[in-house]
Amino acid sequence: MATQLSKGQQALVKTLARKQSHYALLERYYDGDAPLPESAEGQSRAYRRFQRKSRLNLAQLSVAAVRERMVIGGFRTGAEDDDNGDREARRLWKANHLDYLSADLHSYMLRFGTAYALVGYPEGSQYPVVTVEDPRQVYGRTSPTEPSNVLEAIKVFSENGSQFLYWYGVDTIEVFTKPSDQNIFDPDGYQLVGEMVNPLGEVPVVKFTNADERGEYEPYLDIIDRVNHMILQRLIIATTQAFRQRVLKGDFPTHDSDGNEIDYNGMFESSAGSLWMIPEGADVEELGQADISGILNAVRADIQDFAAVTRTPMHYFTPEGANGSAEGAQLAREGLVFKAEDRIARVSPGWSKVMSLLFRWMGDETRAALLDLEPLWKPAERYSMSERADANSKFQDIPFRSRMALIGQFSPAEIDEMEVQRAGETLLTEALLGVPAGPAIEAPSDGEQVVNVFRDIANGDVVEFAQGVGQVEHIMTGGVLGIEGSEFAITGTANNPAVQVRRWEIVGNTWEPTAAVFGTRYNELTRLDGLPEA
Repeated sequence: MATQLSKGQQALVKTLARKQSHYALLERYYDGDAPLPESAEGQSRAYRRFQRKSRLNLAQLSVAAVRERMVIGGFRTGAEDDDNGDREARRLWKANHLDYLSADLHSYMLRFGTAYALVGYPEGSQYPVVTVEDPRQVYGRTSPTEPSNVLEAIKVFSENGSQFLYWYGVDTIEVFTKPSDQNIFDPDGYQLVGEMVNPLGEVPVVKFTNADERGEYEPYLDIIDRVNHMILQRLIIATTQAFRQRVLKGDFPTHDSDGNEIDYNGMFESSAGSLWMIPEGADVEELGQADISGILNAVRADIQDFAAVTRTPMHYFTPEGANGSAEGAQLAREGLVFKAEDRIARVSPGWSKVMSLLFRWMGDETRAALLDLEPLWKPAERYSMSERADANSKFQDIPFRSRMALIGQFSPAEIDEMEVQRAGETLLTEALLGVPAGPAIEAPSDGEQVVNVFRDIANGDVVEFAQGVGQVEHIMTGGVLGIEGSEFAITGTANNPAVQVRRWEIVGNTWEPTAAVFGTRYNELTRLDGLPEA
């Protein structure tokens, strides 16, 4: 049956078909099913099974090392241009499960050099939907002057016993189908079964491209083959020469008294219960065991070569790679960080386009403006908790949100939660003391009996209490500290006063007063002779 595809649509199908063999080869390396190491022709099935054991999956690790550092924390839009990012964008991101599906797209791009995202609004859905597309099923023709602009695209897939082809244009979306027993990549036989209007006025397919449109390990397949070849040699030597070989030297007859040829292999069986009887004067020698340390070192050197050219730290491939010098580890990590930052820069326009299409489907042209859209990435370089804590204590003059984002490496959503908790702590302090939490403390109200000194503790003394170390601000031998009648109220008595304490914390290498004030009882305080050593 003749096809109803246009010549342009047929060209897209043929281009996608030509890419299949190359994508299949890259996928084999990624899945650990790389071509078997070279050997003599006509080997048995048993030997081919033996060959399969020699393959080491380096490709997957080189992709994972970069993908793990490509994490989006939010988006900025024209409607809400701040470090916190746009809440509506975050809702759409989470609704489409892109926290983990974005990692799948990055994996496709890092494996094959190209990946796609498709943005649509299925009937009955409450919001636009983003699907991550395999480049083996999708191909988009881009503008020669603007490579990020997809002019038209196709997607092929099989479902319910039929082959489907969707063509995405600027104004229309066409659906073609043919029987499942026909080649899905053959343009012949496709029949038009549906046509839809594209209300966006642009192709709803976004292309993501890696450096040179190549996979991370694609230029280095020869090194992977070399590693697998040397591992095969090690397995052959270890299997065929695992035990020391014995040699019998002497004048042995070749035939017995009846003229039959003697089978010495059957006579000298090597087993735990065997006993050999040899003629007088015969000599038994044992050959040395094969040394494979040279092959092991060669494999390790090849893996180091692969780590160097892919800029992947050695500890991803071998545990002892983490035992190198601190300077060497830092340099290896820097290379990976620089590479991850380059890949982040390459995919950022694509994710901005995806978010723009989502807002266009919703009719929100303000947020859809590409000039104002920007992904907020988590840092490619991750610091340990101790490194972050140390840096945070040294940069207290930086605003809280900036400090948490740049030093703490928290996402906008996590910083939002922190600010909610900080506000809650402030409200709790106000409820406890009946005064605003902050540097300025209001004077006690009428009816409260306040003293400057009670026994051995005076106003201004440094004390230790349940919340840490603080300084006494006033002591009440009568009246209520806090909101009277609430669960936070503390009633001062003549024998056990209520005490207001401001907490101090170590900032850098010195003690500094905080905005937090607490109410406690006199018998829960321990007087200190000044602030402890910072």
